[in-house]
Amino acid sequence: MPTLSKITNLYPILLGLLSLSNSTAAQQKSIFDLIHYQEVTKIDLSFDVSSLHENRRNSNKYPGLLSFIDEAGKQQDWQVNLSLRGRYRRQRCQEMPPLTIDFSKKELRKAGLAPFDDLKLVTYCMDNDQIAREALIREYLTYKLYNQLTAISFRVQLIKITITDTETRKKSTQLAFLIEDTAQLRARIGADKVEDMLVREKGQFEPHTLRMTTLFQYMIGNQDWGLTISKNIKYLKRADQVIVVPYDFDFSVIVAASYAMPQEVIEKPMTYGRAYLGFEEDPDDLRVTFNEMLSKREALIQVIRKCRHLRATAKKEMKAYINFFFEHYRDFDFSRTL
Repeated sequence: MPTLSKITNLYPILLGLLSLSNSTAAQQKSIFDLIHYQEVTKIDLSFDVSSLHENRRNSNKYPGLLSFIDEAGKQQDWQVNLSLRGRYRRQRCQEMPPLTIDFSKKELRKAGLAPFDDLKLVTYCMDNDQIAREALIREYLTYKLYNQLTAISFRVQLIKITITDTETRKKSTQLAFLIEDTAQLRARIGADKVEDMLVREKGQFEPHTLRMTTLFQYMIGNQDWGLTISKNIKYLKRADQVIVVPYDFDFSVIVAASYAMPQEVIEKPMTYGRAYLGFEEDPDDLRVTFNEMLSKREALIQVIRKCRHLRATAKKEMKAYINFFFEHYRDFDFSRTL
């Protein structure tokens, strides 16, 4: 039987192997990468939609088939499991509630892909297709805006998805978007998983991502998040510091989802919506982060301007809301503290 000292001596080796494994996975293409090669990728998804709609309160998994054409023109067919995710939207979305698409790690490895097996699917959340489509594109663009500010952010892929109910054979086609697996984000930035859902002390957080997240949420007019309770925030860990990554922006003013806010906010967005929800910060430190964001102002505007799937009026509203943030930064109140 190995002695305690011999086991202890193995720790650096085991940690090294784990690090090498994570590094290799980060370098391998993932299923998300196969889909993430053009502005809009067409996807077909077949499963028992009827049963899913009848059982919105449970966590059942529904087997399905997901198909698409990859960048090389190869047909990709994958057996997947689908489950409902979220709380508010799973009950309120009249069409297709948000889903988690779970691939088989074994099959991914067999195909030479990294074992990042969970993709999140964001779909329409209202009866009115035009209004729902616009809110979805606005939220997709909000993720893209944060991508411009930092690589420590969730990548997203716009898709045109055709969903077939295997029971009724009914089909529906709509725009949607996929969010990359959190495990892949961790691998990309060399971070570890955090099990604790509550992080109370400011000193536990990595300062730069803390301020960037807080100011970004302020810029987009989002109050539906919480730093210390991980509400719509992912905790990652690197060098003994907690890194925060925001997600789920449908309640932000810049998205303007009709189910998420009163009509007066939608009609007069500049007047409402912004509240500082971070820790007390040195104004000079916040100014440094603001200036970093300011240097990317044109890149942020270009993300919106170049989108071909949003009407001109909606683009104008989104750009105006961002520009208002940059032009009135000195007037904002950052006095609220956690």
